[in-house]
Amino acid sequence: MSLSRRLVSRRFVAPVQAGAQFLVALFLLAACGFELRGEPSVGLHALFLSAAVPSTVIGEVKRILLTGPTRVVAVEKDGEASLKITAESREKTVFTVTGTGRVYEYQLRLSATYELTVLGRDEPVIAPTEVVATRLITYNESAPTAKDAEEQLLYKDMQADIATRILRQVAVARRESPTAFTPQPR
Repeated sequence: MSLSRRLVSRRFVAPVQAGAQFLVALFLLAACGFELRGEPSVGLHALFLSAAVPSTVIGEVKRILLTGPTRVVAVEKDGEASLKITAESREKTVFTVTGTGRVYEYQLRLSATYELTVLGRDEPVIAPTEVVATRLITYNESAPTAKDAEEQLLYKDMQADIATRILRQVAVARRESPTAFTPQPR
């Protein structure tokens, strides 16, 4: 076999072998039950959302719910449960200082407190709970505008993270105590 034929066959065989190995790995992952997390399903047909304070997290929760089977209702009595954001705060603190006394990193912190209640029940299904997300951002004096934009992107990412964590907790509460979502008789 000539040298040119061996090179052509190697160029052809290597990608085919890599593709076959990828398909085998993909098949094994699928066979073991591996599945990407995806959007959380809360297990409710209708949910009322409210915020006692101006909240960016509630908007993210609403956006996530609109992509799934759960309807967001405008009136509390139309929903199976009510999710209320009772507090939300953003903080930016100095995290690292260089030897010359300049700020090197800031820590961004976003916290939201929420509760889940069912109309007609005295006790909340999920008592007031605080969820916190933190991120580190380096500081650069020569690019303050770019760092401000990066900071806003990090806050947006933290909002999405907190919203998903809240919805996972709602799904767990729904799955673990389905009787809590029926109103108490009076």
